[in-house]
Amino acid sequence: MDVVALVLAVVGLIVAVIALRRVDVVEGRVKRWVGEPAGSVTIGSVGSGEDTDAAGTQLATVATGKFDRGLSRVAVVHYDAFEDLGGRLSFSAAVLDDDGCGLVLTTIHGRSETRSYVKQVPPPTDGSQRELSPEEANAVGNAMRGGDQ
Repeated sequence: MDVVALVLAVVGLIVAVIALRRVDVVEGRVKRWVGEPAGSVTIGSVGSGEDTDAAGTQLATVATGKFDRGLSRVAVVHYDAFEDLGGRLSFSAAVLDDDGCGLVLTTIHGRSETRSYVKQVPPPTDGSQRELSPEEANAVGNAMRGGDQ
């Protein structure tokens, strides 16, 4: 019985060490993703009182800066891809950043099958325009104006 308890204790210790190492890896990835500035407060060091407020404000400021440059403009256009099929089941969805680049996902619903396509939308200043269908161009325009139509 003592041997079984010893083996279980060793296995538990190994699992705990592995879990701690994974936490360190995840914390490192979060710091790289958030772009933690030099000398900033680490996630694990948030305390109580004023320190918590300062650390939370600092982390929120860094995270907000990252999200401001993210994919924030979204619009979906529903339409009938075929004259004999109603219900506006086909759609084009544009997901863009503030500069107007991102992607357009188009799903065309037919009577016997549904097909999906993804097209990259380069920034307008790039000069290389991707061939977009009228519905996709409409979705991109709506996204840049700030919403669904």
